[in-house]
Amino acid sequence: MKTILAAQCRLSSTRLPRKALLPLGGKTVLDWSLASMRKVPADAYFVATDAESADELRPICRRNGFEVFVGPLEDVLERYCLLIEETGADAVIRATCDNPFLFHEAASALVEQFWRRNETGKVDYITWTGLPHGSGVEMFGAKALLEARLGTSEPYDHEHVGPALYNHPDKFVSVMLPAPAEWNFPSLRTTIDTQPDYRRALAAVRKISGGTSRVEEPYSCAQIVEAFSDRSVTSPVLCVPCVSRGNGTGHLRRCLSVAVSICADVYIPNDAGLEEIDELLSEAEGDGFCEWQIVRHLPDAGGYSLILTDAFSIEREFARRLAEIAPVVAVDEGSSNTDFCDFLLDIIPSYGISRPANVSDPLFVTLPHNRRSAPRPAKIADIKKILVTVGGEDPADLVVPAAIAFASLDKKRFGERLVTAIVQNPEEASGRVPEKIRGLIEFIKPVHNLREKLSAYDLVVSHYGFTAFEALAAGCGVVLLGTSSLHIKLAEKYKFRCLPAYMLSAAGAEDALSDIASLYPSSPLYDGESDSSKANPACKDLGSFVSSLSKGRRFPCPVCQSHHGVYDDPVIARTSRHTFRRCHNCGMLYMSWTFDSEDTKYDETYFFESYKNQYGKTYLDDFSQIKSQCVRRTTFVDMIYRKSHRKIVTPTVLDIGCAFGPYLDAADDSGLQVFGTDASKEAVDYVQNTLHYPAVVSRFPAFDPVAAFGVKQFDSVTMWYVIEHFQNLDTVLRAVSKILKVGGVFAFSTPSASGVSGRFNTQGFFDNSPADHYTLWEPSRAASILKRYGFRLVKTSSTGHHPERFPSFRSGVRRGLKWKFYGLMSHLLSLGDTFEVYCVKEKDI
Repeated sequence: MKTILAAQCRLSSTRLPRKALLPLGGKTVLDWSLASMRKVPADAYFVATDAESADELRPICRRNGFEVFVGPLEDVLERYCLLIEETGADAVIRATCDNPFLFHEAASALVEQFWRRNETGKVDYITWTGLPHGSGVEMFGAKALLEARLGTSEPYDHEHVGPALYNHPDKFVSVMLPAPAEWNFPSLRTTIDTQPDYRRALAAVRKISGGTSRVEEPYSCAQIVEAFSDRSVTSPVLCVPCVSRGNGTGHLRRCLSVAVSICADVYIPNDAGLEEIDELLSEAEGDGFCEWQIVRHLPDAGGYSLILTDAFSIEREFARRLAEIAPVVAVDEGSSNTDFCDFLLDIIPSYGISRPANVSDPLFVTLPHNRRSAPRPAKIADIKKILVTVGGEDPADLVVPAAIAFASLDKKRFGERLVTAIVQNPEEASGRVPEKIRGLIEFIKPVHNLREKLSAYDLVVSHYGFTAFEALAAGCGVVLLGTSSLHIKLAEKYKFRCLPAYMLSAAGAEDALSDIASLYPSSPLYDGESDSSKANPACKDLGSFVSSLSKGRRFPCPVCQSHHGVYDDPVIARTSRHTFRRCHNCGMLYMSWTFDSEDTKYDETYFFESYKNQYGKTYLDDFSQIKSQCVRRTTFVDMIYRKSHRKIVTPTVLDIGCAFGPYLDAADDSGLQVFGTDASKEAVDYVQNTLHYPAVVSRFPAFDPVAAFGVKQFDSVTMWYVIEHFQNLDTVLRAVSKILKVGGVFAFSTPSASGVSGRFNTQGFFDNSPADHYTLWEPSRAASILKRYGFRLVKTSSTGHHPERFPSFRSGVRRGLKWKFYGLMSHLLSLGDTFEVYCVKEKDI
């Protein structure tokens, strides 16, 4: 029995023209597809195409062991039938050449299934169901397909082949096999049919190969699934640089560098004013960037996991538009519109910016590998080679005057030197130079990868920006030009020698060079020593950091749950891993963005290793101390309940997030009928088997009290240091109201954002806030929030008092009169770092 594998292909596809020839991992998409299909057992291999595509496809087919068969362009069913008639095939494995991530293991297994089933019965058509879209093949009997051709005139059948068989069950036997678990990923899309598909494919290759430029072997199913399950692949990054005139080319260069590094897209609108765009794109293409990564129109929400802006100063409405598309990370953002940004990264030290950044780290500057080996110049006469550059643009027109100034230094006193100046139009610039020094200045066009050329110069004359720090790291002296008042202030702040525009003369150049040591200011990237090899080796890769940020998550207010307008909530604090906002509607402080890509797992490690790292003992070691606090809490709950209930029966209490049961144990001692829920199986096992209280494993509010305990409503519901862990607090509080009787008590404890730490060490408070605390409660706002859900606040109790955390308490001795005084003040002013809330349900909602 003869089996052929026939892969259909054409270059005239409308959604993504010529997609089979697009580059992918060092070869074409077609190479990838055919290499994968070649691993599937068959007697002969063909690419079934049309006449117009055949000549271009033939060389690629030949090097992959495929023959080319030419048939009709539009009638693909006819194309396959003609191939069957020519080859005399008994069965055909059909694949498509826009599927470079074929599950060849699954395809090989399908062939076995086809022949095995035909030994005991008849199968005309077979395929796997549940495979990623673009990773499967189908197989059919040749005679059945020839018969189907005669029995259908449906255009859909003739275009897609398989439907001619499986859409006619009265005539043909079709088998749809559920794929085994290791192949069953129907939500994944691995085909290449559109530009976003191609973008995903590029990112997947980079993800699997680790950035290598060429891949020789087709990937395994497991590798493909892992790559296409990664959010950075399925929802990539969009870089949005400043591309307007007058702001230099550094923003676009940096974004292109990131795009090459992590296969991100770059937004370059058609009306971009930067003249050097084509030149910079051409350079980037040499580094691996391709035209398919350019986005000309801002997309709708959902296509990207992150937007990286390098905008210099972003406009408010544009910032809002970006924030509506995806979470926004802004680099060196200088505007007042940073509340629209989920994460702020400051790389180049700036001036006069009071707003905090999540991360400020100059080590993200890419430093040159090439560094000067020659000693530093000891005097002006030793400075023989000078480079003048202010990037791709020169809006202040200072490059030519600066070049003239340094070339005009007195030759008799300081010797002769060569000045190289980077300009857009060397011929025009040369015409502005006086004849007597024209031979001392060389004008050149912008240089690709300039930082690696800096070490050839003794002195670099630039403006405040990347080149200044790169030149220091390369071992060059640096003089900065005052291209604007801001640049002058920045140069002065960071101890650079600065030459304002009004001093651009030979005298000004001499003055700038008069103190050689001042040409080498210390910086975070360079220690200021004469040995240029001491440039900081611990520099960080911006692309890798952005890729890790793309896995972060944005959250709406946990109470109001409004995803629209999260960016309208003012930012209250930023930390290296989180951003916190205050809801403009309910006033809740909440985590609006987190670096952490996964939720905390409340398993044995959480209660033992993590707890011990924080408190010096495990949760069970601390059980008796926790229970002593629960005894006091039980007293409050009991007292509030009895005030509104004349006839007292045994009250029921549900402890949500009961952990290993200290509150259940205390409440049972007080005569309450106790029930518990917790997300941790280990904790619930302990409650059930050691303490012998009824408890279930549940991630509240996914909890049915009747099914769990046979109880519809409880007399009290408690959460001790649990409420802050919920991302959707609205659903949680509604669920609490539903299972609590009218007149019942709802009580919880939580960290206080207005305690001594929150008030006097605000940044430290947010820095130390755990990754799974999504709300930060304040006693003054608790009543209004709880009222929404039918609760009346009865009592708050300030707890967790730490006199030593008052800023004026400088003594390390935690006793004595001063200790007692601050402790008293903490209690009187309710400045505990935690607090407890006790309220009564007044009505159903």
